Amino acid sequence: MKGYSMPSPNVVLLVDNKKRDLLVAALIAHHLEEMGVRCHLEPLHAYRAVLGAYKPDLIVFNHLTASHLVAYSRRLAQLGVLTAVLPNEGILYNRDVLRYNAGKHHRGAHIDYFFCWNRAHKEALSETGFASKTHIEVVGVPRFDFYFAPWSRIFQEVPAQRSSRPNVLVCTNFVFARFHDLPPSRADRFFAPWKDRIPAYGNYWELIESRYRARKRFFAFLEAIVHAGRFTVTLRPHPSEDASVYREWYQQLSPALQQGVTIDQESNITRLILACDLEISCETCTTALESWIAHKPTIELVFDRHPVFFHPEVAALNVLCDDPAEIVSLIESQLAAPEQKTFAEARQRHLATWCNGPDGRSAWRIARTIAQALQKKRDGEWRGLQWSDYRRGLKLKGLRSLGLPYNYDPLLFLKKRLFPRKYASRVFVDEKTIRPRDVVQARALLQQSINEEGKE
Repeated sequence: MKGYSMPSPNVVLLVDNKKRDLLVAALIAHHLEEMGVRCHLEPLHAYRAVLGAYKPDLIVFNHLTASHLVAYSRRLAQLGVLTAVLPNEGILYNRDVLRYNAGKHHRGAHIDYFFCWNRAHKEALSETGFASKTHIEVVGVPRFDFYFAPWSRIFQEVPAQRSSRPNVLVCTNFVFARFHDLPPSRADRFFAPWKDRIPAYGNYWELIESRYRARKRFFAFLEAIVHAGRFTVTLRPHPSEDASVYREWYQQLSPALQQGVTIDQESNITRLILACDLEISCETCTTALESWIAHKPTIELVFDRHPVFFHPEVAALNVLCDDPAEIVSLIESQLAAPEQKTFAEARQRHLATWCNGPDGRSAWRIARTIAQALQKKRDGEWRGLQWSDYRRGLKLKGLRSLGLPYNYDPLLFLKKRLFPRKYASRVFVDEKTIRPRDVVQARALLQQSINEEGKE
């Protein structure tokens, strides 16, 4: 027909955590749109609603391990919708955890494309049987792209007045400790998918106690650093941690000491790492690897060396500290020689093995593969859509028009005020869920970095 053109293919990227995953999804979308592919960024909870709302050619998930997602992936295959998995956690040193995430216990998922951070994950997927039906590609870690230009410009702000003291970034990851003071049923539900499938998680109360003890001991290190009065300290709790324990500690400091401490659970971790002079992690943590990429010196605090949380191959590449009395002198010695040349070559080998050698082009590689896949994709079988699909799609679009996410609950504010413990998990999910304005802001940041590059 004259004047008629086929609509460009469209992709939905589901975003789990806005602090960790949104900018990555926006960067992949940017590359895809440069390749002629329309993109929609939606919260993870809208995974069913996007079907009726957009009739997508491909949906990107962060995993397809849960039984309801396995069933959904099969339905997508029947409708002619391609599925792709891009993990938001892909450095899995524990072999049993790796095999679980590779689908050992949920082989029934239909996955067309699987983007791995490293070859170890790809090999585990192949062993599980995915290689025969899934295109598996090692792409590296897309969020590490933001340590390279032009995307690093997003975070390289000129501070209004930088302190003369070195900026020490202290990253905690005592996520499981929060279950220590919650009803046991909360931990039972959380660990249910893994306790019988991952041996290390069988006695999950041991893991909870380990992190609870480690967090209590951590404050001795933190007190020593703060009371030294020689550093500005940025304390970064893991996004999934309950930060209230750190805020309570902060309130007990004198006003003079408070001036040298910032608790920041909201900022993108890349921003904090690029701005610091030295990074401290609590046993094995991805923030140490990110700091290597950013050429920042690192110190690893050591607690009980539990094999789930402490990995010797990573510890061997950091300066270790297990005594709070030594932490201040260690910080000063590492700031005096920030290159940490002793570890340089081994760190590069580790990054090559587990992160595919970060080079700033991981998101582009993902976009290229998706764009190529869409060129040979068959049309969707949209006659198979049901009324419930359209109903969810209308709900998604209606809430979007109001600037609200798909899982919006107008009564949540009241519920959390009346029953804070009961609705703590719902509040956590709400806080990590992307909203339309978040997507707009993320896209604007990317465009700003591109514009700044063009001025140089």
